[in-house]
Amino acid sequence: METKKSLKICCAVTSILLLLLVITLLILYFTVLKPKKPAVVATPVGLDHIDFSLRPNVSLTLSIRMNISIKNPNYAGFKYENSSASIFYGGDFVGETPIEAGVIHARSIKNISTVVNIIANKVIGNPKFFPDVFKGSLNMNSEMGMEGKVILLGIFKLHAKTHSTCDIAIFVWQGNSTENCNSKIEL
Repeated sequence: METKKSLKICCAVTSILLLLLVITLLILYFTVLKPKKPAVVATPVGLDHIDFSLRPNVSLTLSIRMNISIKNPNYAGFKYENSSASIFYGGDFVGETPIEAGVIHARSIKNISTVVNIIANKVIGNPKFFPDVFKGSLNMNSEMGMEGKVILLGIFKLHAKTHSTCDIAIFVWQGNSTENCNSKIEL
């Protein structure tokens, strides 16, 4: 009889401890461990390469050096695969840059230097080009998607996707730029 009473007490205590553990983990998840949006800043640094040819067709290609800064405010690291960022001007695709696989550690900032190959013919051929040049600002958009794994406490690995869009204004006469980026993360 005493054994059954002890078994019931043990089961009750174990159930209460498991319930407290689950509640604690849920509170941690919704407060500290809840995924937060990464902050992405894409800054054009300078002209890298210009290629102009007259044969067989007139073409102009230029490359712009860019620094992409990604701030990870989460308590989990993010290991991402090879990806790319696409550049658009007036809704038309005008360039792309590769982004090599890597890791953004928990609560850290990763700076990526890359070169964006711009198809200048598409920029110049866009009907918005000359009015924008006279206004002094070329307004471009970039889209970047990264897939990888979120590494939580070095133990748990979850599949994740992050998508960033940036509005980039290149001020023609001043030779500088500004950007406004928005990011979202999906687990």
